[in-house]
Amino acid sequence: MTILFVPHDRKESLTVRLEGWQITVGIVVLIAAVLLLVLGVIMGGKSVKLLAENSALRSEIERLRIERVKIARLERELAETENLRRWMEELIGIDENREKPPVQMATTGGGELFSLLESTFEPRLLPELKDEVEDHIRRLEFIPRGLPVKGPITARFGEMGGKFMTPHTGVDIAAPEGSIVRVTAAGIISEIANDKQLGITVTVDHLNGYETLYGHLSAVSCKKGDWVEPGDKVGTVGETGHAKGPHVHYELTVDGRAIDPMGDTSNTEKGR
Repeated sequence: MTILFVPHDRKESLTVRLEGWQITVGIVVLIAAVLLLVLGVIMGGKSVKLLAENSALRSEIERLRIERVKIARLERELAETENLRRWMEELIGIDENREKPPVQMATTGGGELFSLLESTFEPRLLPELKDEVEDHIRRLEFIPRGLPVKGPITARFGEMGGKFMTPHTGVDIAAPEGSIVRVTAAGIISEIANDKQLGITVTVDHLNGYETLYGHLSAVSCKKGDWVEPGDKVGTVGETGHAKGPHVHYELTVDGRAIDPMGDTSNTEKGR
């Protein structure tokens, strides 16, 4: 095969003569180059895909590592809470098999409510003290008394009609937003929740069958498992949940049954 190259200026032309074997080698080289190019494109695409998958796997591994750290932290907190619960049970000597006396709904009379609280207070809840007066005073600190914040009562216990389709299970106390909400008796924080109706709530277990709940809070200043004494701050007044204006919904229950917390307020230090 002869290839003739003729320049445009019509000067001397260039003649290239190729033998048959040279043409065969050229064709083979060209086919090999094309194959290498195609193979390179295919391998390059796979490499990019592998790099993307490797990056995604690294991200997933990091996410799982963070989750494991969170789980380990939660396990430690759970163990600490369980240890605290056992320590409290050993300290106060709770007997879970002991039958509790029957509880009746309290009336609005202050003396009747206070006598109810005194009569149902479990005598083994606290270690015995040498001084009977000191022992009696300490026991009284576990009985919820008074109100958690100073302010006018906007809804009373048992009230129906208006915004209440069922009897009101607590009392509503109006107060400026951000006012300090204080616990009404000693106990342990048993639950912190965000309820659709009551908003942010804090529940305190007073270890004697009584629990208090503080609702519509704007913020809490405690965590589950914390020990609180009478007058300790548990949060601030807000209007979270279904509330019209800042106020605190305060509930008092005895063995799960709501009673009127306004039955006795004579010994509280309201707004302290």
